Amino acid sequence: MAASDIAAGFAAVVESPEWRARPERADAGAGASATSQARAFGQLARQRCKELENGGAFGPGSQRREREAAYWAAESSTWDLLERLYTLRQQAQSEEPAPVAAKATASATATDFTSVQELMDNSSQLAEYVEVRRWLEATAPTFQPVETRKGYLFYTRRGIRERGLSAAGATAPGRTTTEADPDATSRQRKELAPEDAEYEAGLLRTLYDYVRRGSVGNAMDLCIESDEPWRAASLKGGLFWRDPQLEPECGMPVDVANGQGVVDVRPPHTAGNINRALWKRACAALAHDESNDAHERALYAALSGRLDEVVLVCETWEDYVWAYVNAMIEARIDQGIRDAAGLYVPASTASFDHIQSKYPLISDMRHVFTAMATHDSPTLRLESNEPFHQLQKALITDSFADYLAEFASTLHAGAGTEAGGEGGLLRLVVHAALCLQGLGFELPADAVHGVLEAYIARLAESRRELVAVYVAHMPAGAQTDAYARFLQGVADAAPTRLQLLQLAGRHGLDQTAIAKRTADRVLHGYADGSEDDCQMDTEADNEPVLAEPAEAITDAELDQIRAIEWVTSDPPLYEHALVQTCRLARQFLLVGRTNAATRLFNSLPEDFVQQDWVNKAHGVAASDSDAASTTAAGDGLRGGLSARAELDGSHRTPPGYGSSSSDTTSHFHEYMHLLSLCDALAYYSTWAETLCKQPVEAPSQGARLQGQWLEWREGLSLATDRAVLMFRDRLLEVDWLSPQSLLLESEPDEADVATRQRASELSRLRAIYIPEAVFRLHSILFDARRALPQNLQRSLDLAQLVADESLGIYTQLAKATAAHPQGRLPRFLDLMRQSAFEILRAQQEAQPDGLPLLADADAATSRVR
Repeated sequence: MAASDIAAGFAAVVESPEWRARPERADAGAGASATSQARAFGQLARQRCKELENGGAFGPGSQRREREAAYWAAESSTWDLLERLYTLRQQAQSEEPAPVAAKATASATATDFTSVQELMDNSSQLAEYVEVRRWLEATAPTFQPVETRKGYLFYTRRGIRERGLSAAGATAPGRTTTEADPDATSRQRKELAPEDAEYEAGLLRTLYDYVRRGSVGNAMDLCIESDEPWRAASLKGGLFWRDPQLEPECGMPVDVANGQGVVDVRPPHTAGNINRALWKRACAALAHDESNDAHERALYAALSGRLDEVVLVCETWEDYVWAYVNAMIEARIDQGIRDAAGLYVPASTASFDHIQSKYPLISDMRHVFTAMATHDSPTLRLESNEPFHQLQKALITDSFADYLAEFASTLHAGAGTEAGGEGGLLRLVVHAALCLQGLGFELPADAVHGVLEAYIARLAESRRELVAVYVAHMPAGAQTDAYARFLQGVADAAPTRLQLLQLAGRHGLDQTAIAKRTADRVLHGYADGSEDDCQMDTEADNEPVLAEPAEAITDAELDQIRAIEWVTSDPPLYEHALVQTCRLARQFLLVGRTNAATRLFNSLPEDFVQQDWVNKAHGVAASDSDAASTTAAGDGLRGGLSARAELDGSHRTPPGYGSSSSDTTSHFHEYMHLLSLCDALAYYSTWAETLCKQPVEAPSQGARLQGQWLEWREGLSLATDRAVLMFRDRLLEVDWLSPQSLLLESEPDEADVATRQRASELSRLRAIYIPEAVFRLHSILFDARRALPQNLQRSLDLAQLVADESLGIYTQLAKATAAHPQGRLPRFLDLMRQSAFEILRAQQEAQPDGLPLLADADAATSRVR
């Protein structure tokens, strides 16, 4: 599994059917399922570790691979520890304590073996410590054992024979022992032959390494194969004494040909060492003897439960923890056997009572880790603070909740996490928290939420398709906002973004709520002025400069337009999208960004406009919906700019309809008004382009040129009529954006902030664009006067349109602003005067023999101004 697939592998475990189906209240089945997830995570880590180790120890990147392999080995080990401990803790929660009377009966006939079994059953803490020791033994690094060698002390015995010395020659000179029994070196205070001394040192180190890894049997086999059976016997003394006559029946299931069978695991006769306590004191004496080899002392110290000599050969944090845990376990077992007071009395150990230990007895793992953190060894102190060791310490001491809270706090403070592929330690902590929640253990909700958010943010950078898996594990109240926050940062094309939204639905998230929340977050961020490119001061009195239709939109504007795409992803969201579209279009138009508003309308789906909106906008009853549908289809009512959708009539409220209009109907009217404005402004550029393409007017220069000019004039005439229709009929004569045309109350409720804000924005839009529409309509009619002289009178007729009380256009022209202290009515009057002068001049030109009626109209207008 490549590093890039690690996150996907972990996510696959999280979204597995077993995980999703786990009950809210953890029971035995849930515990087995959740610990199986920990096992699956550990397998993924081990697989990655093996891949890196098999990548080769040499060549480019070998050191990096070694570091990564060490990381994954540590993570695998941590998952193993979590599975071991929390399986025990889950069982301890579900089991009922044994009756006191039954315990007393068992103690009366207890052997050492049954006493230890009873102690383990009744002490969950001791059971955990034993499991920690097993974990440390199972995860210890591999080592190279010494080779077996036949012939005990071969070189020493050969030297004795060569010198012709006998057993009585103990006084002979030289440093090499003259006897070959196991105690000769300590008795004579002499040394073995160098070859034998070297092998014995390697053998003792190997024996200790076997015991450190829980393989006492392998150690005894090595002793026997190396012709040192006496040493194997010295190791075997730690077996607990057993008597099958005193032990209750104890069977275990085994596979047989016909199904399940049961086999009695009791020995056929007494076994073990009834004087185990005496044996341990002898081992302690061997360990205490400073003349012995360091690893021999550590070997027997470990067997006897002493700490002093074991720590002398410890090299790693794990070695120290094993030494402490081993000592604690042996001390508790010894005490449990003494308290059992069985039928057999072991031999006295008084002769060894003088052996003392400089380390005080520690009975709690928290004290162990405190002692290690303040140890004299700087290396041990440094290793105690390593991230994995901190996490393992939290698991061992059952303080993962506190660790998680501190870890989340560190993340919140901005500290990074260690490497290790796709999230590193953060990934491990997140999945460990999910595992323990699956087991029913309580964890601080804020901390779980915090680490999940951090991991989701990490996934959002590279594995976005996995985000929904983890958001689904957040509290129900936080899921929508969390996934919306993720989608807010996605800037891909619409199909990719919509796929991510659909992933949310497939993982049980509320897709509709997420789409709405995502759009709201994006738009709200820009409305608050969080981006310099799109700060919209809707309260300013300055008249905006209108953008050209072909002008490019900004990145901030594009982000906001794309935000609307979230709520147009599904037809049930179209009503919400209608409201948001109108709101965003208002914001664009208030600052003159007509090109952005045009782009917004053009981005809407083809089926955006709903038939029900059209019916209500026309005041059509439900029974007449078929006819309305036919009318709408004929009008080409659609969502984008490419479809010029208009409401017939004056956009005024149909009789008897206003009292039942909804907010959707009001926004649909606004949508149509704003769309008509964008259409008109865009078409104005088309008309102006047509006007500028006027060919040379040459009636006397040939039919071809004359035909071109006539064709152009015909096109200009059609374009002018179309432009007049869009500006006059669909803007100026429909009471554009007035409260009455939008079915709004003239005075909104003071408590309704949103409605009052909308009314204020609509009022400003009328003040900006109604005068602009008047001036552009006059330009359309007046500037085409030479090709279309009949439009001169139409340009003068605008005075009647402006003066119409029902439309209130003159009030918008008369409004005083910072840019126009006297309003814009004087400019309109100048335009009317210009049209009047031009009409008079045309009349003058029609009477060539008459006296001049007026001077040049443009000059006259300049004098008036």
